[in-house]
Amino acid sequence: MFSKYYTIVSIAVCAPTLATGQNYFDVMSLTCTEKQGSAVYNAAVDFPVGGDAAVIRNAKEWIGEVLMSDIDMPEVSMSGISTDDFGKLLDALAKDFVKDNEGSRRRIEITWMYEDPTCVTYEATTTDRDSVDWSTTSVACFSKQDGHRVTANEIFNCDEAQIKRLMWRYRGNLTMEVAKADDLYVGDCGYIDGWVLVVGPAQGTSGAAYRLRYPEIEQWLKKAKRDGYLAP
Repeated sequence: MFSKYYTIVSIAVCAPTLATGQNYFDVMSLTCTEKQGSAVYNAAVDFPVGGDAAVIRNAKEWIGEVLMSDIDMPEVSMSGISTDDFGKLLDALAKDFVKDNEGSRRRIEITWMYEDPTCVTYEATTTDRDSVDWSTTSVACFSKQDGHRVTANEIFNCDEAQIKRLMWRYRGNLTMEVAKADDLYVGDCGYIDGWVLVVGPAQGTSGAAYRLRYPEIEQWLKKAKRDGYLAP
């Protein structure tokens, strides 16, 4: 049995430009569904179309890495890709997946989560369903100073052991596969409004987002010297 449905829906989402001249983001929300037999591929991507040039370039490259992490296709330069060409790439990735993954379902969500005068944060979640369910979460926080990917050392003023203790404290309803904080790892980090996201281990995933409440952990964070979270 062969069935197919594919569409891209583009919706402009615009953030205000402040009087201070900050160059805020615009994104286009693109969605894609491809079906062949029992294989299904769904994607929803907030694709950057306006804002700081360095952040846009690096965000596009990261989006490409997420989408093509386990796809055997020729390397594509994402930094200057247009919205139309990205739509074609998304179409090609979807067709490639359903062709070779009978009985599998994949859902990818790449979401523009947060922005302030100092940084832009994205979160990506890939969920695969076949004989078992498996998910992977990635967080990417980009500095508006030069567009680079922000590391834990730029967010926290404490050592890794303390970050792990905070993750353990704020693990919420995540199902643990380890017995204590010391057995965690500190992965990708980023700011969202009122929270710090840190990727770490949990059951059924190769990376889950731990949500650390900003006002309660502020003493372990580096202080920004201007509006926004990220210290310059």
